[in-house]
Amino acid sequence: MSTPFIVPKSDTSLARLKKIRLRLILGLTVLTLGTYFGFILLVAFVPHWLTLPLSTESRLTTGIVAGIGLYWFCVAVTGFYTWYANRRIDPLLREMQYSADTQDSLPQTGQPSDAGATTSSLA
Repeated sequence: MSTPFIVPKSDTSLARLKKIRLRLILGLTVLTLGTYFGFILLVAFVPHWLTLPLSTESRLTTGIVAGIGLYWFCVAVTGFYTWYANRRIDPLLREMQYSADTQDSLPQTGQPSDAGATTSSLA
């Protein structure tokens, strides 16, 4: 029976992974929340700007463009997160998994070996 693999706290790849993830998540969270709160502040303090038409003959207003822009901004942030995670975080996870798999396959010292065990002795 194998025990679950526990990564020691001093592992440099785990520390690097945590640092990259934390910086990415906090940065994108602040960016997204800042954009949303900026839009809310715009609605709260300059609502007449949102009703201005884009041109004299247009029925499309700046508020509609700002709302659609906010939506596409969030799509872009999600796409960036996916691209960055695939490029930076996933290789680190694969490296850690590979090192964990190779550590599991190494013989453990100080434990009895099951090399000579037969099915009758395991029953």
